[in-house]
Amino acid sequence: MAKQRLLIDWPLTPYTGWGGYGIQLAQALVAGGSVRPVLTRMADRSPHCDPHWLLKLDEIERFSRKLIEQLETNPQTILTTNCQVAMGPIGNQVPPLRVLAKHQVGVTFFERSQIDESYRRALDDYDLVITGSHWNQRVMEEGGYGSAALVHQGVDTSRFNPIPVPRLFEQPFVIFAGGKLEARKGQDIVLEGFRRFLRHCPNALLIATWANIGNVGLDTIAHTPYVEGAPSNGDAKSLFDWLQLNQIPAGNILLPQIMANTQLPNLIKQTDAAVFTSRCEGGTNLMAMETLACGIPTLLSANTGHLDLLEMGMAHAIPVGSAGVGKVPKEITTGYGGDAGGLWGETDPEELVQWWLRLWREKQTWRNHGQQGAEVMAAMNWQASMETLIKLLLERELLRPS
Repeated sequence: MAKQRLLIDWPLTPYTGWGGYGIQLAQALVAGGSVRPVLTRMADRSPHCDPHWLLKLDEIERFSRKLIEQLETNPQTILTTNCQVAMGPIGNQVPPLRVLAKHQVGVTFFERSQIDESYRRALDDYDLVITGSHWNQRVMEEGGYGSAALVHQGVDTSRFNPIPVPRLFEQPFVIFAGGKLEARKGQDIVLEGFRRFLRHCPNALLIATWANIGNVGLDTIAHTPYVEGAPSNGDAKSLFDWLQLNQIPAGNILLPQIMANTQLPNLIKQTDAAVFTSRCEGGTNLMAMETLACGIPTLLSANTGHLDLLEMGMAHAIPVGSAGVGKVPKEITTGYGGDAGGLWGETDPEELVQWWLRLWREKQTWRNHGQQGAEVMAAMNWQASMETLIKLLLERELLRPS
């Protein structure tokens, strides 16, 4: 019997969360042996991809080439395929289908706190929608969509783990902050907190992996309360120039260029704390999961998708901004579908300062907390995540048992 085919309709690249999700899904299908992954685009062949993946990618792309060429030649045409399942991304809007299979499955991480009737009707094209957090799942159910199921994304725990590496930075306190620069991610809050923290620790270092691929939502940062203007581009140089205008001393900031996921673990392990003051997270925030998996004490805004991590009972997952839920200005939320449910959150920069002072004074205690908490994150690996997803597709009879 011929293998079943599962189509992945988004770019596979090690530079984005979506791309990493797709790579992990394709690898899980190959390892399982009974379902063949099919692509709609040529994948990224970065030197930061694992060699074993690139070798298998040759085979996957050869098998997918005819479909890829058809989509390139007729980008406006909806193509019908012989795949058992076609999986596609869904965000704050439901995009029109590009490829049809026997079953349509969506994967969603969205920021809107309510779905309206037009959004709900668009979901009728899908047999199942995979949500990335309990709050996304709840919003779907409250909006009247009954075919959603939660599957948390995973962490590559072969890389993101608490095994220490040599510390190369000499600064007394090093902070890691990640996520592409935009209003939703709340980097303005981190910057205001860091400016204040420098009064107490003048030699502190902020490692900001904020490069924004494609400048998606980049200009929204200008509408936030603690910074002026926006960078001209999402690359590290433009971000650096913008930070100088916003009074962040050059010697206190490190801005890496766009990084592949495999480059992050040892950089994260150079730090004493991580911070994510997202005003909203549709999923569980992959980079936050990765800092927690490395055992780094991590400040997390207590709203939306972050709540799943905070409710796992890890001592080194530290909630901030609880008092600010429902207080994000409409000027910020409107561009993301709005916050009609009042679920987004605003974090007070002073709360960050007080936590950083405590973490600085109690470094060893919090390193111990991190080592213990990282054991909890070990269970949230990509293998477990993808096994849960494939099992769900089998239970819903969207895939056939082998």
